[in-house]
Amino acid sequence: MHYSIVNIIMFFLIYGFLGFLAESIFRSIAEKRLFISRAFLTNGFCPLYGLCGILIVIIFTLCELTINNTLWALILATVASIITVTFLEYIVGRVLDRVFNCKLWDYSSYYLNLHSYICVEFSLLWGIVAIILSNFIHPAMEVLVYAIPYEVRNFISTIGISILFVNASYNLRQRYPKGKLKT
Repeated sequence: MHYSIVNIIMFFLIYGFLGFLAESIFRSIAEKRLFISRAFLTNGFCPLYGLCGILIVIIFTLCELTINNTLWALILATVASIITVTFLEYIVGRVLDRVFNCKLWDYSSYYLNLHSYICVEFSLLWGIVAIILSNFIHPAMEVLVYAIPYEVRNFISTIGISILFVNASYNLRQRYPKGKLKT
Protein backbone atom coordinates (compact mmCIF):
# COMPACT_ATOMS: atom_id res chain seq x y z
CA MET A 1 0.00 0.00 0.00
CA HIS A 2 1.16 3.52 -0.80
CA TYR A 3 1.43 5.79 2.24
CA SER A 4 1.38 9.56 2.24
CA ILE A 5 3.95 11.42 4.36
CA VAL A 6 1.20 12.16 6.90
CA ASN A 7 0.47 8.45 7.32
CA ILE A 8 4.17 7.59 7.56
CA ILE A 9 4.56 10.18 10.31
CA MET A 10 1.51 8.76 12.09
CA PHE A 11 3.00 5.25 11.99
CA PHE A 12 6.39 6.65 13.10
CA LEU A 13 4.74 8.30 16.12
CA ILE A 14 2.71 5.21 16.98
CA TYR A 15 5.62 2.76 16.70
CA GLY A 16 8.01 5.07 18.52
CA PHE A 17 5.58 5.27 21.43
CA LEU A 18 4.74 1.54 21.36
CA GLY A 19 8.46 0.74 21.27
CA PHE A 20 9.00 2.95 24.30
CA LEU A 21 6.19 1.13 26.13
CA ALA A 22 7.40 -2.34 25.09
CA GLU A 23 10.97 -1.62 26.18
CA SER A 24 9.82 -0.19 29.51
CA ILE A 25 7.68 -3.28 30.18
CA PHE A 26 10.38 -5.69 28.99
CA ARG A 27 13.06 -4.08 31.16
CA SER A 28 10.74 -3.89 34.17
CA ILE A 29 10.09 -7.63 33.94
CA ALA A 30 13.75 -8.49 33.23
CA GLU A 31 15.11 -6.34 36.06
CA LYS A 32 12.21 -7.12 38.44
CA ARG A 33 11.70 -3.45 39.19
CA LEU A 34 9.90 -0.52 37.61
CA PHE A 35 11.93 0.63 34.65
CA ILE A 36 11.14 3.61 32.47
CA SER A 37 12.96 3.66 29.14
CA ARG A 38 15.65 6.27 29.18
CA ALA A 39 15.27 7.70 25.71
CA PHE A 40 18.13 9.90 24.56
CA LEU A 41 16.39 12.92 23.09
CA THR A 42 12.71 12.52 23.85
CA ASN A 43 10.54 11.59 26.76
CA GLY A 44 8.08 8.74 26.25
CA PHE A 45 9.19 8.07 22.70
CA CYS A 46 12.02 6.15 20.98
CA PRO A 47 12.69 7.39 17.43
CA LEU A 48 14.69 4.25 16.62
CA TYR A 49 11.59 2.09 17.21
CA GLY A 50 9.47 4.39 15.06
CA LEU A 51 11.96 4.26 12.20
CA CYS A 52 12.45 0.51 12.52
CA GLY A 53 8.69 -0.06 12.56
CA ILE A 54 8.28 1.82 9.29
CA LEU A 55 11.23 0.05 7.67
CA ILE A 56 9.91 -3.37 8.71
CA VAL A 57 6.50 -2.59 7.20
CA ILE A 58 8.13 -1.40 3.96
CA ILE A 59 10.38 -4.48 3.76
CA PHE A 60 7.49 -6.89 4.33
CA THR A 61 5.28 -5.05 1.83
CA LEU A 62 7.99 -5.08 -0.86
CA CYS A 63 8.68 -8.78 -0.32
CA GLU A 64 4.97 -9.64 -0.49
CA LEU A 65 4.61 -7.68 -3.73
CA THR A 66 7.71 -9.02 -5.47
CA ILE A 67 7.94 -12.66 -4.35
CA ASN A 68 5.18 -15.02 -5.44
CA ASN A 69 5.89 -17.71 -2.84
CA THR A 70 4.38 -16.66 0.52
CA LEU A 71 6.85 -18.67 2.62
CA TRP A 72 9.89 -17.31 0.78
CA ALA A 73 8.51 -13.78 1.02
CA LEU A 74 8.12 -14.21 4.79
CA ILE A 75 11.62 -15.65 5.19
CA LEU A 76 13.29 -12.99 3.05
CA ALA A 77 11.35 -10.16 4.71
CA THR A 78 12.26 -11.45 8.17
CA VAL A 79 15.95 -11.81 7.32
CA ALA A 80 16.03 -8.39 5.63
CA SER A 81 14.30 -6.84 8.67
CA ILE A 82 16.78 -8.43 11.05
CA ILE A 83 19.73 -7.14 9.01
CA THR A 84 18.26 -3.65 8.57
CA VAL A 85 17.22 -3.15 12.19
CA THR A 86 20.46 -4.64 13.56
CA PHE A 87 22.48 -2.35 11.30
CA LEU A 88 20.50 0.68 12.47
CA GLU A 89 20.84 -0.38 16.11
CA TYR A 90 24.62 -0.65 15.66
CA ILE A 91 24.94 2.74 13.95
CA VAL A 92 22.72 4.53 16.51
CA GLY A 93 24.47 2.84 19.45
CA ARG A 94 27.90 3.73 18.11
CA VAL A 95 26.96 7.35 17.35
CA LEU A 96 25.35 7.82 20.78
CA ASP A 97 28.43 6.38 22.46
CA ARG A 98 31.14 8.06 20.37
CA VAL A 99 29.60 11.46 19.71
CA PHE A 100 27.35 12.00 22.73
CA ASN A 101 29.22 9.81 25.25
CA CYS A 102 25.89 8.13 26.04
CA LYS A 103 25.44 4.38 26.10
CA LEU A 104 21.75 3.51 26.35
CA TRP A 105 22.25 -0.24 25.93
CA ASP A 106 25.14 -2.59 26.49
CA TYR A 107 25.15 -6.11 25.09
CA SER A 108 28.71 -6.90 26.21
CA SER A 109 27.48 -9.72 28.46
CA TYR A 110 25.59 -11.38 25.58
CA TYR A 111 27.01 -14.07 23.33
CA LEU A 112 28.25 -12.95 19.90
CA ASN A 113 27.97 -9.21 20.47
CA LEU A 114 29.67 -6.64 18.29
CA HIS A 115 31.29 -3.83 20.27
CA SER A 116 28.42 -4.28 22.79
CA TYR A 117 25.99 -2.41 20.49
CA ILE A 118 24.34 -5.45 18.89
CA CYS A 119 24.10 -9.17 19.65
CA VAL A 120 22.62 -12.27 18.07
CA GLU A 121 19.89 -12.73 20.71
CA PHE A 122 18.35 -9.30 20.23
CA SER A 123 18.77 -9.48 16.46
CA LEU A 124 16.73 -12.69 16.44
CA LEU A 125 14.20 -11.04 18.74
CA TRP A 126 13.88 -8.28 16.14
CA GLY A 127 12.94 -10.98 13.62
CA ILE A 128 10.09 -12.15 15.86
CA VAL A 129 8.99 -8.55 16.42
CA ALA A 130 9.07 -7.96 12.65
CA ILE A 131 6.76 -10.90 11.96
CA ILE A 132 4.34 -9.87 14.71
CA LEU A 133 4.40 -6.21 13.66
CA SER A 134 3.85 -6.81 9.96
CA ASN A 135 1.22 -9.53 10.28
CA PHE A 136 -0.79 -8.46 13.33
CA ILE A 137 0.01 -5.01 14.73
CA HIS A 138 0.39 -3.00 11.52
CA PRO A 139 -2.86 -4.19 9.89
CA ALA A 140 -4.72 -3.09 13.04
CA MET A 141 -2.84 0.24 13.10
CA GLU A 142 -3.69 0.83 9.45
CA VAL A 143 -7.38 0.44 10.22
CA LEU A 144 -7.10 2.78 13.22
CA VAL A 145 -5.08 5.42 11.38
CA TYR A 146 -7.30 5.40 8.30
CA ALA A 147 -10.38 5.70 10.52
CA ILE A 148 -9.12 9.15 11.52
CA PRO A 149 -10.14 11.92 9.08
CA TYR A 150 -7.22 13.11 6.95
CA GLU A 151 -7.31 16.67 8.32
CA VAL A 152 -7.08 15.33 11.89
CA ARG A 153 -4.21 12.99 10.91
CA ASN A 154 -2.43 15.93 9.33
CA PHE A 155 -2.91 17.99 12.50
CA ILE A 156 -1.77 15.15 14.80
CA SER A 157 1.31 14.39 12.71
CA THR A 158 2.31 18.07 12.53
CA ILE A 159 1.84 18.62 16.26
CA GLY A 160 3.49 15.28 17.12
CA ILE A 161 6.63 15.95 15.07
CA SER A 162 6.78 19.53 16.35
CA ILE A 163 6.61 18.34 19.96
CA LEU A 164 9.34 15.78 19.28
CA PHE A 165 11.65 18.43 17.77
CA VAL A 166 11.08 20.88 20.63
CA ASN A 167 11.52 18.13 23.22
CA ALA A 168 14.65 16.78 21.52
CA SER A 169 16.14 20.26 21.23
CA TYR A 170 15.44 21.02 24.88
CA ASN A 171 16.83 17.69 26.10
CA LEU A 172 19.93 18.02 23.93
CA ARG A 173 20.61 21.49 25.31
CA GLN A 174 20.11 20.26 28.88
CA ARG A 175 22.44 17.32 28.35
CA TYR A 176 25.09 19.20 26.40
CA PRO A 177 25.38 22.88 27.20
CA LYS A 178 27.24 24.95 24.62
CA GLY A 179 30.70 23.53 24.01
CA LYS A 180 30.18 20.25 25.90
CA LEU A 181 29.46 18.03 22.87
CA LYS A 182 32.19 15.48 22.16
CA THR A 183 33.73 15.90 18.69
